[in-house]
Amino acid sequence: MVAINAKREEIAAHVAQELGLGELAGLSREDRAAVDLQTYETIEGCTADRPEPADCSDADRTMRGLLAEHRALKEQQADENDA
Repeated sequence: MVAINAKREEIAAHVAQELGLGELAGLSREDRAAVDLQTYETIEGCTADRPEPADCSDADRTMRGLLAEHRALKEQQADENDA
């Protein structure tokens, strides 16, 4: 779970940069809430097994990599929970 949370923070940091808000540590509560919402929507929307996944082809290379790593961590955790 720690690894997934750390990856989510990496994605949030990238989202904050994309939104032009700067570093996560310096965000106001309102900006952090906006980043968290966008992070959630990005992760959930770009999940391949969703009934109607979002078109994430416009995500930059870094974001696509972060999302792939996040998916792999979630799959790994699910496998460990099943074992």
